[in-house]
Amino acid sequence: MTRARKLATRPGTLSASALAEDREREPEFPRNAHVVYRKEGLISSKQRLRIDLARNEFSFLPRRFDHAKGRRLAKLLKESSIVNVEELRQLIWTGCPSILRPVCWKLLMGYIPLNADRRKISLGRKRIKYTHLAEKLDNDILGSDDLVLLHQIQIDLPRTVVYREFLEHAEIRLAVQRVLFTRALRNPTSSYVQGMNELMVPFLIAFLAEFQAVPPLELDVSEITTSQFHVAEADSYWCFCKFLGVMQNHYTFGQPGIQESCFKVKELLKRADSELYEHLTNEGVDVLHFAFRWLNCLFLREFPAKCIPRLMVNHIFPVTRFQVKTFVKDTYLAEGDDLPHFIEHFCLVILLKWSAQFKEMTFQSIVSFIQNPPTKRWTVSELEIALSETHRLRTTFL
Repeated sequence: MTRARKLATRPGTLSASALAEDREREPEFPRNAHVVYRKEGLISSKQRLRIDLARNEFSFLPRRFDHAKGRRLAKLLKESSIVNVEELRQLIWTGCPSILRPVCWKLLMGYIPLNADRRKISLGRKRIKYTHLAEKLDNDILGSDDLVLLHQIQIDLPRTVVYREFLEHAEIRLAVQRVLFTRALRNPTSSYVQGMNELMVPFLIAFLAEFQAVPPLELDVSEITTSQFHVAEADSYWCFCKFLGVMQNHYTFGQPGIQESCFKVKELLKRADSELYEHLTNEGVDVLHFAFRWLNCLFLREFPAKCIPRLMVNHIFPVTRFQVKTFVKDTYLAEGDDLPHFIEHFCLVILLKWSAQFKEMTFQSIVSFIQNPPTKRWTVSELEIALSETHRLRTTFL
């Protein structure tokens, strides 16, 4: 009996033999690498997503959190028929348990409804919609501009710094490529800009890790099934689109949002440390020389992988096997529409951190220091201090 027939006899479930077959089967990619996987003779993409949806409900089985913050967050998600998003933002700003991070990110991005009764239907509809979008690209004839765009994405992927080790897997590399390409064609105003690849990867890794209930860095890609890749890819696409929507002006033609933020960083530095500002000016160092890269990739290139999911929360709380870490991306998503303003003050904190050293350096030394900043060797605790200082300065320089 074929696997498709087995699935048809038991709607909404996967047999043990089918799961084993899925794990052992090598991924079969279509000729055009930017489309969703399609396997002849198996179930349709719509059926597959419905099956995975049934296996991926947000039921929040009881878990033991030793830390009060983890218990509060689990209670908020499990017992509230409508999640209080402001309370959610406050809770995850300073850290989120790995097991709860994916659903928290999806709630903050507006990808799934705050109303628990509507989540299952909404998830199924959006996952199927993404599959149709990607499959449509497979059937369309790409123009010369589209091929140039696709080629640029393919060139940039090997240069990705964030979670570089995971991009060695063909499945992950192609999933990132499809999401970036699909989003670029559907958003011609901003299209694709170098640096978007760094922002997209954390979403995919976090959502894949959801299936194994492990922190992102402990993800075992070999244990992820093809169907799970489909689900995580679709979720990543919609959350990534929403995340970029907050920073839209950063990636339109000429990147005016980044230009404006660089000017604001310069003005903040002038107010906070006029001596450093004058020294940089006298040495010919323009804020644009370093802040552009920081703002374009939102500092994700400047920190070790263990800190990324917090920037996108940081002090480590003792939890049983489900650790709570302050990751960069948790903070970013918790900021919501205030993210650009927060990043500008974060730039200021980084500059002030090494103000004394900068004042003793010449132009070449400053540039070399910024190209290889000590933040790449920071611990989570050091990042937490910087984020707290950012919050304080943002309150000070209103």
